[in-house]
Formats: sequence, C-alpha cells, structure tokens
Amino acid sequence: MNILEQSDEQIRELADIIWSDMVTGANNKDWELYSKYMLDESADEQARAAVEHQWQYSKMFTSLTQEREYLGVLRQDDHVLVLWKQWSTKVDGDFLVMLYLKTIAEEVKVIGSWIR
Repeated sequence: MNILEQSDEQIRELADIIWSDMVTGANNKDWELYSKYMLDESADEQARAAVEHQWQYSKMFTSLTQEREYLGVLRQDDHVLVLWKQWSTKVDGDFLVMLYLKTIAEEVKVIGSWIR
C-alpha cells in the first residue's frame, strides 16, 4: 500500500493506530511498542537511548493522553505528515504532533515524529 495513494481519511485511520501505539509505548516506557512502526535503522541503540533520556526527563513525553485533535494531512514528495493537537495529563497546554509516514517495501513506516 502506497501511503500517497490513500485518501486523507485512510491515512488518518492508519496514523491513529500508529500514534496510539507510540503514545502507549511512551507512557509505559516500552521501547518495543514505541518503535514498532519505525524503520529498523531508525530504531537503533542510539535512538533508543535518546528516547529513554526523554522518558527520564520529560514529564510530558510519558503522560500523553490518548485524546487528541486531528488537524490534517500534508502530502510531500515521498511521504505524508499527519498533524494533531495533543495533551498531557501532567503538563498544561497544547502540544503539536507531527508524524512522518512513508511507504517502504509495501509497508507504511514512521520515518520521523515530532512533538512540541
């Protein structure tokens, strides 16, 4: 399945599943679940150490709500960005989430994520 050929609603449905797993993985400090959809080369020990550092020092990164507000899909050359407004149970305010998805070898993979 090529992500670029999917409708916005199909992309949203898939991205919701992926982000839900990443949120659960982050909240439970579960690297296997958090990195489940990442490229193997992106889920290396260096990346794991960086994420585990965030889990240790960022209250927001381990207290994300499953509730979020979908903002949209942006299509770029070879990938899509899915955007949400996200909240935390421990840190006040709104956070912007961007999930970068790309089709690689017929599978949709996370090639990046950003939360601010």
